[in-house]
Amino acid sequence: MPGSALSAARFASTLRTILAKSLRSWSALLLLAVLALQPRQASAQTNPRLDPERPSRFNDSEDDVTVEETFPRKSATPAPPVPPAPAPAPPTRTAQPPELGAPAPPFGANLFIGNFLRAREDGLNPGYVITPGDHVAVNTWGAVQMNEVFVVDSQGNIFLPEVGPIQLAGVRNAALTETVRQGLRKVYARYFDVYTNLITAKPVAVYVTGGVQRPGRYAGIPSDSVLFFLDQAAGIDPALGSYRNISILRGGQSIAEIDLYDFILKGQLPTVQFQEGDTILVHRRGPVAELKGNVASPASIEFKTNAMSGKDALDVIPGAATATEVTVQGIRGGVPISQTLSRAAFSGFSVQDGDVITMRDDGRADTILVHLEGEYEGPSVLSVRRGSRLVDVLNYIPVVPGLANTKAVHLKRASVAKTQKDAIEDSLFRLERSALLALSTSRGESEIRVQEAGLTQKFVERARLIQPLGRVVTRRAGQQANLVLEQDDIIVIPPRTNIVYVEGEVWMSQAVMFEKDLTAEEYIEAAGGYTDRADSDKVIVVHADASIEIGDPDMVVHPGDEILVPPRVDSKVVQNVLDVTQVIYQIAIAAAVVLAL
Repeated sequence: MPGSALSAARFASTLRTILAKSLRSWSALLLLAVLALQPRQASAQTNPRLDPERPSRFNDSEDDVTVEETFPRKSATPAPPVPPAPAPAPPTRTAQPPELGAPAPPFGANLFIGNFLRAREDGLNPGYVITPGDHVAVNTWGAVQMNEVFVVDSQGNIFLPEVGPIQLAGVRNAALTETVRQGLRKVYARYFDVYTNLITAKPVAVYVTGGVQRPGRYAGIPSDSVLFFLDQAAGIDPALGSYRNISILRGGQSIAEIDLYDFILKGQLPTVQFQEGDTILVHRRGPVAELKGNVASPASIEFKTNAMSGKDALDVIPGAATATEVTVQGIRGGVPISQTLSRAAFSGFSVQDGDVITMRDDGRADTILVHLEGEYEGPSVLSVRRGSRLVDVLNYIPVVPGLANTKAVHLKRASVAKTQKDAIEDSLFRLERSALLALSTSRGESEIRVQEAGLTQKFVERARLIQPLGRVVTRRAGQQANLVLEQDDIIVIPPRTNIVYVEGEVWMSQAVMFEKDLTAEEYIEAAGGYTDRADSDKVIVVHADASIEIGDPDMVVHPGDEILVPPRVDSKVVQNVLDVTQVIYQIAIAAAVVLAL
């Protein structure tokens, strides 16, 4: 027993030493994690298109929010670097295959998903031709009275009492009443009338074979569509069957040839009345070419002949309006080829079996679209020349003097938001993995780890719903960086304000009036102070220009700043304190949101 107590004491002492070292390194690890996600700060660049004598209203060093600024308007002499564009190009919509590297499905494959099985004919259409086995109701009144249902016999007749047989096989449903009337007139010359109704059609069994998923013998009625029987056979086999060469055989002879492309593109489908023992034969698939890239829907196109023109291929699947070039990869004379053509030249190109056709939009528009947000005058979307720079555009955006905070201009960029999202997802993956794979040495510890894993899982799920803002800090040392703009950049010109926002682990998240020389700690006190879960040693201040500052609560705060109080992560609740803390700070920096465990 004394030896066991001594071993336990040594283990506890060693554990305390490890924890102390971990806590000493915590600040350094946290700083590295935060710096990895800090929004990019663009360095100032010289723009040769700017007039060096012309001062920029976005590059003064005055920091007092109450100073009135006058924004110079356009002068008569300088040429604007951002001329108005004729019209912005419409957004491109590019269709992608279902899986990366997977072959495109055959054109028309979505026909056979069960829709035709749920919509059957009832056999009573006027064009239906009566066959042996059909049930016909005959009602007469006047000189002869009759109200009975007759079955068309094997000879194609119905037998009426006191009248005899009347031939109905081969008669269309629309002519049924008149045919029975003429048969009655052989006995009754006048003073009667007749009404008929085709009640049911005799079921037929049709063979479906060839290039289908499930060849077999399937039941239906004579007026069912060929698509109904093909759908019962699970559709055409995408690797073997033809969508363009389908025969309906009766007695070994073809009675109809069907091209499903005509049905898909033109709505044309031959009407066939099936008989017992008919066969639907799906022939072997013909030559195909794969069309993908900037097209309406990637698919494999089947030819009716050994080759087809590029125009014929685009008639089946139209390319997007913005596609300018076509690349064809295939085999010619046993030698692989790869040829790029203009869209006009591709129309006359001979497409052959096995070709892969890729439509691309390789041209670049001369202009890009940038968006405005905040305090400005004029349109919210600008079309500017590709390669335009931030200050060039800012100098030609009208703003109301005294309302716009031009010293806090920054960008929101989609590529930055994606990078931040990827970094958060990577951290969440590591956190989730470490929580789920944590080892335990006893049953009690195992139960604790299960609870911790559940708590971590809920935290990860909430964290994944948060979308980063993608903010880019563009001002440094009092100067506005003149960086190159990208498509769909958002230029944020914040309004002037005397408000400081306090959020996170405070008792009352609210906006507080700015007072000079007040510290973050004093603003937090104005919001009710820290909650019991707050980390009172560190605060995050998001400045109006999107720059981030992490430090002690006594740091200086400016108008328009947002003070975020992060939560304290208790090592008694979760084992992975550093991983959770890293995610909390990443989300706070990227999205200005405080997420608690």
